[in-house]
Amino acid sequence: MSKKVYFNSLWMMAEKLLSIFGLIFVTSFVARYIGPANFGKLTFATSIFAIVQTLALFGSDNLIFQKTSQNRKTGEHLIYASRALRNVFFAFFASAVLLYLYLTVDALTFIFSVAACIGVYFSLHDTAYSLYFNATLQSKFNTMCNVVAILVSLTVRFLIAKLQLPVSYLSLPIVLVALVPFLMRRVIFQRKQLSNPQKMGAKLAHYRGYVLRVGRKLVLYTLSIAIFTKTSQLFLGMKSQHDLGIYSVAMTLGSSFYFVLNAFISSFLTQIYAEKDFERSQNMVARLNLMVIVIASSAAVFFALFGHWIIAWLYGAAYQQVNDLLVIAVFVTLFSGMSTVAEKYLIKFNAYDYLHHKTMLLVAFNVVITFLAIHYFALYGAIFAILATEILSLTLFNYFYKRGLILDTHIRIFKPSTYFKR
Repeated sequence: MSKKVYFNSLWMMAEKLLSIFGLIFVTSFVARYIGPANFGKLTFATSIFAIVQTLALFGSDNLIFQKTSQNRKTGEHLIYASRALRNVFFAFFASAVLLYLYLTVDALTFIFSVAACIGVYFSLHDTAYSLYFNATLQSKFNTMCNVVAILVSLTVRFLIAKLQLPVSYLSLPIVLVALVPFLMRRVIFQRKQLSNPQKMGAKLAHYRGYVLRVGRKLVLYTLSIAIFTKTSQLFLGMKSQHDLGIYSVAMTLGSSFYFVLNAFISSFLTQIYAEKDFERSQNMVARLNLMVIVIASSAAVFFALFGHWIIAWLYGAAYQQVNDLLVIAVFVTLFSGMSTVAEKYLIKFNAYDYLHHKTMLLVAFNVVITFLAIHYFALYGAIFAILATEILSLTLFNYFYKRGLILDTHIRIFKPSTYFKR
């Protein structure tokens, strides 16, 4: 791997570290202030809007990252071409969700839901710019934007607490943490882009058609992932808002180190996508998987030793039950990270149809196992259901493609020849 890739990974880790820092400290303040039950309501609403964002992206996020890694101008055309599509899809689905929530939830939950909706709108478009900078190994811009956003959000949160303003004012940091980086990244993108939007003309129609044609396959894939990662939250929220609040905190902390995994995965995938030699690319994927395993295992040890202190400090005594789920949540993140590596690698081979069929089966399995597990085991059933889903997503559901292409990368993890030249 080139030095540029490693430095880009470091910038991405810095960016995600700051993002996680902001997420944990902002949400922990909200969670502690409103209690597990109300926090569960908020999580239920934001889970729905996470699915709305996936629908509105229509698979363009995967296309933008992949095509920008290969050709910067192509990525820029896709960003502009998909913008109108994202707006239309978001307006339709967000309106339906807000209407449903208005009719079914209390006033405070609805206020937080509106804030989440606004934040998701800005994140929807900000995602394209963030992926562009990651794919072009310019992640330093993402880091700079997120530093400012988090400082603004934390300052507002502190002032709300200091001045003892109404709880509903906590919706402001939810919006600001998405709005500020979007505005900054948009300005930087417009200055750094190679293409001239005024001269794109008919090309936009061509790329928009490409997004609709390929995106319809990818959106089902990404939507399925969004659904099975949120199924536990949706079913658990219907059974117990208190348990959902506990589960959400456990998953937030348990996945807090994912920024490290994401940094390496995103940076190294640019090299893997560009690699023409099959054997080299297989070994590169195996090495990347080993990095994921080492990082996640280190996180598991850390939380096993210090998790209960972190929970008490950030969230308070009402959330101590989180400690029972925290290490399991780390292993969910481990298998999720490795599954991401496998699926992004399959995109290199244009395995859109395979991923579509795979995720359809995976969602069906996940819905059934999650419903039964939560029905019989409640909170603990939710965490084990998502763990079982991630394990099968990584292994069995990937191993049928091209006579065990992904299985081969997993076997290579344990071979010395993967790491040493002969």
